Amino acid sequence: MFKFANAILLVYALIGLVICFVVEFESSVDILQVVLLFITIPLIGAYGVWKRNFIAIAVSIVPFVLQSVRSISPDRFIPNIAPITISIPVGDFSNGNGYLVDFFALFMIVYLTILLCKLINNKDKYGS
Repeated sequence: MFKFANAILLVYALIGLVICFVVEFESSVDILQVVLLFITIPLIGAYGVWKRNFIAIAVSIVPFVLQSVRSISPDRFIPNIAPITISIPVGDFSNGNGYLVDFFALFMIVYLTILLCKLINNKDKYGS
């Protein structure tokens, strides 16, 4: 389970890196957000999964929580892109408003939470 999560996080960060070079962002804040959420944190998470580090895995859940339900409006918080997404639109998009529910992000939240629970159980079991 840990190797699969490590591979997914590495691929996610790699695709995020490609997005940084391909997509033209409106501001430097958007670029900073993409680098932080789609490259840096997933790489920290991949390292944390590899080393079985509780804090790094917990931090790697953050981008997926932020991507799980995205607003498609001009006053959005983060860019309306994601390196890997399986989204379903919800709401009225005719006015430029609506939401995307990202099932890949929800899957990753659950998957990484299961890994965290395994780490907690192993720590309790072996006392390390």
